[in-house]
Amino acid sequence: MNIQAYIESGILEEYVLGTVSPQEKQEVECMSHIYPEIKEELLRTESALEEYALKYQTPPPASLKESLFAKMNFDAAQEAENTNIEEQKTDNTDSASAPVISTLQPVNTDEPRVIDNVFNNVETRVVTPTWAKLAVAASVLLAILAGWSVTEMSGIKKSNVAMSKRMDAMQQEMGYSQSLANLYRNPEYKTVRLAGLEKSPQSSVAAFWHQATNAVLLDVQNLPKPPAGKQYQLWSIVDGKPVDNGMLDPEFSGRVLTMKNTKPGAQAFAITLEKEGGVPSPTMEEMYVMGKVG
Repeated sequence: MNIQAYIESGILEEYVLGTVSPQEKQEVECMSHIYPEIKEELLRTESALEEYALKYQTPPPASLKESLFAKMNFDAAQEAENTNIEEQKTDNTDSASAPVISTLQPVNTDEPRVIDNVFNNVETRVVTPTWAKLAVAASVLLAILAGWSVTEMSGIKKSNVAMSKRMDAMQQEMGYSQSLANLYRNPEYKTVRLAGLEKSPQSSVAAFWHQATNAVLLDVQNLPKPPAGKQYQLWSIVDGKPVDNGMLDPEFSGRVLTMKNTKPGAQAFAITLEKEGGVPSPTMEEMYVMGKVG
């Protein structure tokens, strides 16, 4: 198994962020038990994400609790409740001390008895206990804090996604650097350095020629961005004649490009700027870099 490729796939970052499927989760945990390198990278990723989250976390405003309870105004509510209770006590005392005047009237048994004030509304006063008000306030406070927490977690999640993308970019760059190092160390490849010509003196490209198979790889270190409708084309010189080795991908920076095979006995490599799609023979006036096979 290619452990480095597995690490660079990005599945470890997705595992830490919790975005993998149950099957992928089980796979990562299994691999981390089997391969110490994967376990070490997983711990390093967890530590990096945790450090990032702690560094950029935002605590709730210190004035949130005070402003909320100030709006509730519990002291005024308690004072109003006490005033109502005192008024009830006063009303009951006055009613008990007032004399009762009863006037007896003759009862007429021949007429139906009429009861007065049967349909008069009776006013009922409901007193809400203080603990109930506190419970409502606590519920409102929890709801506000929950909303704030969701907002903060959403921000942290976005930061984690951005960090994951940056880590992916770093891993791609590391993979690119490792590929170049392997090519320079591999004795099977002949390294040909293509230097900038008068058309573009600052340009620089490295070609890697596998002389046994005639495969050609290319590392563009510095080339101007081609204008619209134009594309770079690689050539090798064999027996004094140019051989087309294919078109360079417009996104050539930070990548090792695989070109068309050359022919045995290549004496030099060159790159020209041609119309998009290529031409059968190079435009000498548009040659940007060239290097002889040492």
